[in-house]
Amino acid sequence: MDSNQLKIFCMVTRQQSFSKAAKLLHMSQPAVSTQVKNLEEYYQGQLLTRTPQGVTLTKAGEVFYNYAQKILDLQEEMEQQIESVFQHENNQVVVGASTTIGNVALPCSIYLFKEQFPEVELCLNIANAEEVLNMVMTDVVDIGVVEGDTESSTLKSLHVASDELVLIVPPQHPAEGDTISLQDFLKQPLIMREDGSGTRKILATALARHGYSVNQLNVITEMKNIYAIKSAVEAGLGGSVMPLLAVRKEAYTGTLKVLRIMDMDMPLIFNIIFSNSRPLTTKAKQFIKFLTNPEESCLC
Repeated sequence: MDSNQLKIFCMVTRQQSFSKAAKLLHMSQPAVSTQVKNLEEYYQGQLLTRTPQGVTLTKAGEVFYNYAQKILDLQEEMEQQIESVFQHENNQVVVGASTTIGNVALPCSIYLFKEQFPEVELCLNIANAEEVLNMVMTDVVDIGVVEGDTESSTLKSLHVASDELVLIVPPQHPAEGDTISLQDFLKQPLIMREDGSGTRKILATALARHGYSVNQLNVITEMKNIYAIKSAVEAGLGGSVMPLLAVRKEAYTGTLKVLRIMDMDMPLIFNIIFSNSRPLTTKAKQFIKFLTNPEESCLC
């Protein structure tokens, strides 16, 4: 039995559902069910009553749930006390964030976090995904928040949000409805993100699945700043591919038109990344816990 099993059991109990708990924990339902089953085998008894309507605690499960919560609370308190004893306490957390999430979502999240933890000093460095990855690996920042997968054995990764890439165009664009064909997209004048950006990498991967490359796009210029790109698109200079998260306001007000490319899904995930080899401070752990809390929407 480990703390991860306790966390899974408590989540299932609070949600009264394996499927809901699995979704919030970003796990498969069979994996969640297996962890609970392992606990029941360990204690040689049933902890949950399963019905078509959901799950409820047995009498033994109620005892287990109460103690599991106490153990998890004690574990968190212990980690804080140990770090304090070894004088590793540090109120500053340096965060590296890729352009989209760093400019659009994290500033609001930092504000909400500071309301709960005013003593923590958060510093935000914004760069493209590749640069943030390097910052984390060279200990320039404590944690990074980037889009896309990070393939590195020296880093840990935690899911924080899901999104998708869309094509943005001026409101007067002739496309009917909210979609555009892949062939029309290939002809569309585009303002592209620079090499090293997560957005560009995900677009390149999606194009490759259809036998195309970024070099076959009608790119008129490249820009690093998402606000400059949106202004250029609004002015009618071309279209651009960027996360939907970055254009929610403009889509709502009608200053930009959002199109999805037919038969070319571009799902996007945002991950928190941090070093395997360097212990996180209590404050950094607090911020990660705040951003990844599945029962609250802490990412604006």
